[in-house]
Amino acid sequence: MSNFDRLVRFIVAILLLSLFFLGEIRGLIGIVLIAISFMFAFASITAFCPFYKSVNFNTNNKDDYI
Repeated sequence: MSNFDRLVRFIVAILLLSLFFLGEIRGLIGIVLIAISFMFAFASITAFCPFYKSVNFNTNNKDDYI
């Protein structure tokens, strides 16, 4: 997972959490978005995305670092 991908996931997680705690998102959709934000935060902190692994997708192109 590239650093840009990690940063975007972290920003989206913070945005979703803030929308929930500010009261803009409520109910079942709010709970689902909280779960998604926790998954995004986990993926951005650990640099491991189970979905990417299951579909064999990689955003970290090693040719960019040579």
